[in-house]
Amino acid sequence: MTFLSALALTAVAGALYERYAVRRDARRFPPPGQLVDVGGRRLHLICIGSGRPVVLFEQAGFANSASFTVARTALAQHTRVCSYDRVGIGWSDPGPRTITVGLMAEDLRRLLDAGKIDQPIVLVASSIGGVTAEYFARRHPDRVAGLVFLDAGNGEAAARISTSNIPLLVSLGCSIAKTAGSVGFLRLIDPWDLRREKTVQSERSAALMYGAKPWVMLCGIVRGGPDTLAEFAAAPALRRELPVTALSAETRESLLPPRLALLIGTPGGDTAALRATHQHLAQGSAHGKWKVVPGSDHLIAGSQPQAVVDAVREMILAP
Repeated sequence: MTFLSALALTAVAGALYERYAVRRDARRFPPPGQLVDVGGRRLHLICIGSGRPVVLFEQAGFANSASFTVARTALAQHTRVCSYDRVGIGWSDPGPRTITVGLMAEDLRRLLDAGKIDQPIVLVASSIGGVTAEYFARRHPDRVAGLVFLDAGNGEAAARISTSNIPLLVSLGCSIAKTAGSVGFLRLIDPWDLRREKTVQSERSAALMYGAKPWVMLCGIVRGGPDTLAEFAAAPALRRELPVTALSAETRESLLPPRLALLIGTPGGDTAALRATHQHLAQGSAHGKWKVVPGSDHLIAGSQPQAVVDAVREMILAP
């Protein structure tokens, strides 16, 4: 048997196993919340607790609506807390080939309407979720009572990304990631080292993150990058009266999956420049606050959940 033949058989076997694993995981881990139609696609929504205002978590790229349980549960002792899966992640349906911030913000508007969340919400956004949260607040200012950014992306940071790299990222990086998910390679290498934990939660996380769907979603966002920048440029600024709390992480750890970080290192990037965008967000608000959270990594809601609870509570209780 030639090398190419062996490689082809391995890929076919991997693809068959991946199809089996997706069906198996769907049976093992049904959606814990409700699937809400947002116009031909469904988004998954979970709400716990009761009270006003509603606090809604806008998740990081590879997180899902069940992530950051400690922070969400603690806040639910005081008010209603919701979280949802954006298009293509968690239990939500896949999306179109190209995904822009305008599409994600429109999904959120439809989700709130269908979920009968008609009061202004406090948006708590992690990582890439900050892009959707900021744009939504700029387009629908009457529906947002406050923004809490957790080492989050934003319009200013997005504008600094060179769009000249997008064709290469789409053609090479996205193709590799999509293929790896489609043939079960991600399940094999376990990039988040989830098998070591051996808990129901870690098995559920692996089921949601190791298929092709979330990687296809990220590629769609990358593909939509130029249009996203144009949408931000055309959107009105955030209202100065809108309360904004921006928390920056102390380290960049957890930005990449652990095994990948071991292989290539944790990207440092221009941490000072990113923190400056967080400061600018806070400074643009008449009620803005910014700080670096001691002991936190990129996913602040996971590494320092109490800091998130305190920031949201402070915003809710402010006169």
